[in-house]
Amino acid sequence: MSTPSATRSGFRLYRVLRLRPSLAAIAAVLVFLWCVSRFYQPDTGFSSLISIGDILEETKVTSLRQTPHHVYEKSAGYDGAYYVQLALYPTLDNPELTKAIDNLPYRAKRILFCWAAWLLGGGQPGAVVQAHALLNVACWLALAWVLLRWFPPNTWENFLRWAFVLFSHGLCMSVRHSLVDGPSLLLVALALRWLEDGRRGAGAVTLALAGLGKETSLLAGAGLEVDWRAPRSWWRPAATLLMSALPLFLWMGYVRWKFGPADDPGMGNFTLPFVGFAEKFRYAWREATGPDGGQLAWASLVTIVALAVQWTFFVLRRRPGERWWRVGAAFALMMTFLSTPVWEGFPGASTRVLLPMTLAFNVLVPRGRRWLPVLLAGNLTVAATIFEYSPPHEFFALKGDPTTQTLIRVKPLKGWYAPEQHLAQQWRWTTGAAELRLTNAADVAVTVTIRGLVSAADGECRIRIGSGDRLLWGESAGVKPREFRFGLTLAPGETRLSFTGDQPAKKIGADPRELAFRIANLEIVVPPAGMRP
Repeated sequence: MSTPSATRSGFRLYRVLRLRPSLAAIAAVLVFLWCVSRFYQPDTGFSSLISIGDILEETKVTSLRQTPHHVYEKSAGYDGAYYVQLALYPTLDNPELTKAIDNLPYRAKRILFCWAAWLLGGGQPGAVVQAHALLNVACWLALAWVLLRWFPPNTWENFLRWAFVLFSHGLCMSVRHSLVDGPSLLLVALALRWLEDGRRGAGAVTLALAGLGKETSLLAGAGLEVDWRAPRSWWRPAATLLMSALPLFLWMGYVRWKFGPADDPGMGNFTLPFVGFAEKFRYAWREATGPDGGQLAWASLVTIVALAVQWTFFVLRRRPGERWWRVGAAFALMMTFLSTPVWEGFPGASTRVLLPMTLAFNVLVPRGRRWLPVLLAGNLTVAATIFEYSPPHEFFALKGDPTTQTLIRVKPLKGWYAPEQHLAQQWRWTTGAAELRLTNAADVAVTVTIRGLVSAADGECRIRIGSGDRLLWGESAGVKPREFRFGLTLAPGETRLSFTGDQPAKKIGADPRELAFRIANLEIVVPPAGMRP
C-alpha cells in the first residue's frame, strides 16, 4: 500500500511529465530568439537579416544607401534587399525604384509587408530598415502562438508537429532573408482559423491581406466550404474568393498604371508537370553522392525527398471534404508545375513557396506511432534549417579588454575575397596582395598582439606582413596552416597592414577564383587599460 508522501511525489512527477512539451516549446522559442540575436550588430542593428549585397551598391535607392545597414561582400544579396527598398517607398513614387529593383512591376505586387514595415518604422528610413528586418521574427512568434490551436503542447507528438512547422527550412529561410513567405503563412493560418470558426468574413479579409503579401497565398481559398450537391449555393464561396482577390487586383492595376506591364510576370517560375522537380532531384542526387558532396548537398537532397513525401500524402490520401486537405492539395498541385528558378540552389526557394502545404501536412497526418515515419519523413526540411542561422562572420576577432570595440576598428580593404567559415575556422583568401585597416579611436597609442594562421593555396609561398616600410612578420607557408604572431603599436588614427605573397594567384580545382594564400582565425588582442603604454 502506497504512503501519502509517495502518492504526492508520484503526482508531482506526473505533472512535470505533462508539462514537458510546454517547457520544450518555451525552450524552442528561446533558441529561436537566440539564433536571431546573433545577427545583431552595434552599427547596423538587425539589417544583416535582409541579405543586401555589395554588387547592387550603385543601384540602391539613395535613402537606403544613406542608412547604416550590413552589406554582404561579393554578393548580389537576396530578394529581401528589393523588398526593403519598396518598404522605404511603399507608394512607389520614387523614380530610383525602377533601377534599384529588378522586374519592379512583379515584385511590387507583394506590397502588404512593405507597408507594414513603413508604418512600424514611422516612415523614418533607419527605423523602416530595422522594422523590415524584424517583421519576420514578429510573425514567427505570432505563428508559434496561432499554431497552438492545432498543436496544443499537451503531447510530444503535438510539440513535434508545432516545431516542424516553425523550424521548417522554408519558414526559417524567410526569417533569415526578410522575405514575404513567413508573414504570408501567418495570415493563411489565421484565415483558416477564422473559417474553421465559421467567421467567413474575417477569414475572407485575412485571406485578402495574405494575397497582398504574396499572390499565391490566395490558393488557400480552397479552404472555403462548398456544397457541391447544391449548385445554387456555389455563388457564395465564389463571391467570397473574388472579394478576397479584389484588393490584389486593384493594387496590380495601380502598379500597371505606374510602370506598365511586367517584363516577366512570374510565369517563368512554372513549367510542364514534374519537369522542374525531376531536374532538381537529379542534380541534388548527383551533388550529394558525388566526390565533393557535403552536408549542405545532402540537406538539399533530403529536403526534396521531404517535399515529395508531402506531395504523395495529399495524392494518396484524398480527403476533398476536409478543409486542410483542399488547401494542401492546391499547393501540391502548384508544386508539380514549379520550374528551375524555384528549385535551384541549396536547397532552393521551393520550401518557402510551399509552406502552406507543409502546414497542412502537419495538421492532417493522422496521430499515432503508425504514422510517425511519414510525419518525420515529410518534415526532413528541418535538416537544412541549420544553414540558415549562420550570422555574418569575419575572419578576425577582437580579444582582450572589454572596451576593445570602442577603441579598435578593423576593416578589410582591397585584395580579399569574401569571408568563409567552417566549424571553428574563419578565413579570407587573398589575390596575392591584400590590406587591412586598423583604426585606433583612443587618444593614445595602443600596443596590440596580432596572431592567426596562414596557408598557401598551392605549394610554398613566402608571406610578408608589414605596415608601411616595416616588416612585421615574414616566413614561408605551405598548404598546411602555420601560425604567425607579432606585436604592433597603433598610433591614434589609422594603421594599415599589408599582406603579400611571392607566388602568383592561381585557380585550384573547380574554384573559379584565383587564390594565393589565406589568413584564418586572425585575432587582435588588446591588453587591459593598466598595461597599456
